[in-house]
Amino acid sequence: MKIIFDPESHTYTHKDTGEKFVSVTTLLGKFKKPFDRDRHSARVAEREGVPQEMVLELWEQEKNKACDRGTAIHELLEEYIKYGETADNYGWLFKSYDKAVERHIDKFKDVLSENLVYDETFKVSGTADLIYEHKGNEFTLGDFKTNKKFRFSSSFGERMLKPLDHFQVCEFNTYALQLSMYAYMYEKLSGKKCRKCIIFYLNDDRFSGYHVNYLKSDVEKLFKYYKLSQV
Repeated sequence: MKIIFDPESHTYTHKDTGEKFVSVTTLLGKFKKPFDRDRHSARVAEREGVPQEMVLELWEQEKNKACDRGTAIHELLEEYIKYGETADNYGWLFKSYDKAVERHIDKFKDVLSENLVYDETFKVSGTADLIYEHKGNEFTLGDFKTNKKFRFSSSFGERMLKPLDHFQVCEFNTYALQLSMYAYMYEKLSGKKCRKCIIFYLNDDRFSGYHVNYLKSDVEKLFKYYKLSQV
């Protein structure tokens, strides 16, 4: 493996050159307008009749709680998928995952969990939650999502920045692009073809599966646009 991932700093580094690769999530964030925390928190504080600092503190607590839950769920599922290990009181989680796989994943010969993917041409890297390898040189890309919000459109019609301005800003579109970037990089690394991409969304202790289009042409435009911006 040519790329080293540091989980503490969440950075990807080329083992031979020491060059930093941008992560998939960081790259996607560059194509959205920054969230104005100060302005939005001030509006919420005024509406609710509470200090702005209280709103910001509550947001931070909710973010940390969601991150901790997401990390714990990912780690439990990784141990289960890789080693068949189950944790007490989490039988519901593994059972729900197995049912979701039965419903949404075609017969597969192997599954890779937490698999690092990268592109040396565009200096991009990331970690794919799930890669199901099928017979016939094909694979399905899967990803776990546990966050509270899962919107399919923007409430205010907000769009991403060029060259992705034909997408509204929402979780579904962000995840579709994220999974497509992983699939694109794995295709190049493995020589295999992406059959489909699936989001496994955990809500109310149950996984729902959402099929997303493999947005290969959009990924190519995004990577080229990003590379030109770094010159």
